Amino acid sequence: MNVPYSAAKEDLFYPARRGAFFSTGRPTSDAALCAEMARLAYARQEPDFAFDRDQILKVIAGIGFQECKFFENPTGPQGQGSHAFLAIDDTAKLAVLSFRGTDADDPTDLIDDIKTSLQPWTGIGKVHSGFAGALTQIWDQVQKGLSTVAEARLLFTGHSLGAAMATVAASLQLPSSLYTFGSPRVGNSEFVAALQRRQLDNHRYVDCCDVVTRVPPEGLLEYTHVGRPFYIDLARAVQERDPADEYMKEDRDAAEVRYIEDYAWRIGNVALRPLADHAPINYVWPVSAASGA
Repeated sequence: MNVPYSAAKEDLFYPARRGAFFSTGRPTSDAALCAEMARLAYARQEPDFAFDRDQILKVIAGIGFQECKFFENPTGPQGQGSHAFLAIDDTAKLAVLSFRGTDADDPTDLIDDIKTSLQPWTGIGKVHSGFAGALTQIWDQVQKGLSTVAEARLLFTGHSLGAAMATVAASLQLPSSLYTFGSPRVGNSEFVAALQRRQLDNHRYVDCCDVVTRVPPEGLLEYTHVGRPFYIDLARAVQERDPADEYMKEDRDAAEVRYIEDYAWRIGNVALRPLADHAPINYVWPVSAASGA
């Protein structure tokens, strides 16, 4: 499988600058659609943080979505804070709710990321207080938007912080499916068990060495992941059968050595593979290839 890989700092820190969203048209799989929708959520009006609504509307119209609703923190200076959009295809009766992940230039996102204490959550266990706070900023808006697509098949998605927010949101309103990319751990075992009892259709993608998927540490405050991983290996193939921990460890060790040899020394590249693997484009390419999109 010849799947591209990017070590570029720009793809990690400014995921939407590359553009070329849905370059081969609308994907045939929900996974590939959500991977690119998660990257599209980073499109913003630089140097401010508000959504670049014109760009997003143009992109989703190009793949057959007729409408888009935007949800942004109403009190954040220069558009700082939480962001999500709801892309709606009335013809296919499909709606995709995509949350923006951590913006490297937005201090409020970074503050949300480091608030690692667990807080009680709607009577179903405990969740990361920073992720809960980030979702709460915009949840009232999101709920109103979701009420307009009650008859649609509903997908939740996001990358990084956006993946965490999408997971917490799934505990408040069950989507048809949840697709997350580069998600940190979100809550404790009681929270995870509650989602499993609700039979959440969950697809959690982990790109090889991606360090964000391993925080907060599993032993810290009883954090645990929601569902098994869809692991993207060194060969850029998606392993969908819950690979063994030993396999993933060996694969990651080999990947880090290969990265030092091929990428780490080049100007403009990320120094470490555990960071480079977190770039949204490094999820889009293998997930699209695996689905034939």
